[in-house]
Amino acid sequence: MTMPDTPEPGTPSVPEVRNRLQGAARMLRESASLDPDVRRALAELLDELGRALEAPDAPPAEVARLAEGTAHLAESLQRGHDRGLLERARERLEELLLQAETRAPNAVGLTQRLIDALANLGI
Repeated sequence: MTMPDTPEPGTPSVPEVRNRLQGAARMLRESASLDPDVRRALAELLDELGRALEAPDAPPAEVARLAEGTAHLAESLQRGHDRGLLERARERLEELLLQAETRAPNAVGLTQRLIDALANLGI
């Protein structure tokens, strides 16, 4: 039986997720397709989520799944994917959020801020 904090097979490691978040944040900061204030806010949220990965009380499997979902959404947003794809990525992130709510409240709070920012963009 898998321990709750043990990543499932195929779940990226914390360093892999952190690198992906950093890359997504960097892409957002350099994106010309988004409003500068939106770019900055989303990139800062990705940075905060990357720091949450390092928190000693953060369950690695839950935070890694949230971070992966967040990075995927940010990458899709930066690449200008169609609204339907962005909405599906946001919906998936919301599902991950509900799954992690009790086990990773700090990461959940950061992820909820990202979802709220996307809602303000109409996504």
